[in-house]
Amino acid sequence: MSNKEYKTPEEVKKRAEEAIGHSFKEVFELAQEFREKNNLKERHGKGDIGQAYEEGWFNYACNEEAEPDFKEADIELKVTPFLINSRGYRAKERLSLGKINYRDENWNEYEESRFWTKNHHLLVMYYQYIKSLKRENFSVEKIDEILLEELPERDQMIIRHDWEKIARYVKEGKAHELSERDFMYLSPARKGSGGDEKVKYDDRYPKAKPRAYSFKKSYMTKLFNERMLTSEEVSYILPDIVLPKEKEFDDILIETLKPYLGRTVDSLKKEFPNYRSGYSEKNDIIKQIYKSKGDLEETDEFQKANYRLRTLTVDAKGTPTQDMSFSAFDFEALVKEKTWKDSIVYDEMIDSKILLVIFSKNSEGKEILNNAMIWYIPKKDENKVKEVWKETRSVIKNGIILQQRVSHDRNGRLIFTYKNNFPKSKFNKVAHVRNKAGESEYFGENGNSVKLKKPAEVITLKEIPEELKGVPVPTGEYMTKQCFWFNKKYMKQQIKDYIKTY
Repeated sequence: MSNKEYKTPEEVKKRAEEAIGHSFKEVFELAQEFREKNNLKERHGKGDIGQAYEEGWFNYACNEEAEPDFKEADIELKVTPFLINSRGYRAKERLSLGKINYRDENWNEYEESRFWTKNHHLLVMYYQYIKSLKRENFSVEKIDEILLEELPERDQMIIRHDWEKIARYVKEGKAHELSERDFMYLSPARKGSGGDEKVKYDDRYPKAKPRAYSFKKSYMTKLFNERMLTSEEVSYILPDIVLPKEKEFDDILIETLKPYLGRTVDSLKKEFPNYRSGYSEKNDIIKQIYKSKGDLEETDEFQKANYRLRTLTVDAKGTPTQDMSFSAFDFEALVKEKTWKDSIVYDEMIDSKILLVIFSKNSEGKEILNNAMIWYIPKKDENKVKEVWKETRSVIKNGIILQQRVSHDRNGRLIFTYKNNFPKSKFNKVAHVRNKAGESEYFGENGNSVKLKKPAEVITLKEIPEELKGVPVPTGEYMTKQCFWFNKKYMKQQIKDYIKTY
């Protein structure tokens, strides 16, 4: 076989950099020529991008999965997409790092494992995914060389911790219980079509679903932004570079808050005075407890592992006083999202873990920090959020309707309000869409509103009260910002077992 030899990582990287700007079409044609010349088949299915680059661009046949792609240079090649959306540069998908071999992996030594052997030195070729562009016109734009042992020490520690956790599951016969959500950066992602396929790895234990080592999408997003774009000051949650084997990051988050449980909000304000009065004051107090310089969601660990912070205040019956909100969405970007799992809603509401901090009132009627938990949406409820996402996209595509109504302002004066046709809390029991702004705005674009590409239909009242005659009516060009929410009654059921009595 006429494999081109690459003796060093530098040779591989140099050749990779030469691929920048060359279209996928060109690479696929070169790959076809190489396979025909060497009587090879497509190992990973028709149109596999990684194989096309190895064979078409590097003239090097795919090898066995347990060793690096370029054995002599000791380097593994990865080709992966990024995209640009309303939140900036994002990894489009997780980075697969090879099949988990439950039976033959060296589960006792991380740095002698198949995972380490194959992936300790990665060459990542990034291309930009653009929905409106045919795949054959994509091309590699950026190259990154990642050595696991040269990643930030905290990253190394967490990746090792994740691998050791996978090892414990397998050695204890619990591979069938593996779940991506239980891991921070390195996760055991489902491999294959996602059906009922299972593999046997030990006669003593239940069969397990096929899985692959993967860097999470959130981790790849942070790596891309840190290494390929601009380097910014980093804030951390973990107090030092040591994550004890017996402790999970989740445990550390909860343990940090434990000394403050039962404390009144007033006493916490005195101890942590750097807060902004109003809606965000509780988040600011929590941030200070963790000694974070910025918002908790901007810390290194939260971004890389896709964690979020939410505070809920509950009434005497344990019902949150408000629904749980997420970021205001870009109407056009929402419609352009290709698939459910590529959506911002999926990333924020389904694929994330939430540090949920609960506030209540004690027996004296004073507001206190009641408890904290790590929460994520149960699998059985995910489809309910998807239904809201689909309906919201449908409304934007088919036409937003603003129905004029009469209400009263805080001073009791009559005013017009406008009800839209996005799915409300009665749409299903889990989630809904409504405005997210300090004030309603329908007459111009500002911090509370957005301009619509397709103007909304405004339906006015047949009879206008005398006091409101002459009051301007929206043209439908603008409307108040909207976002997705978890229903407060739904969240009541999620937190009911965590509310303490003080």
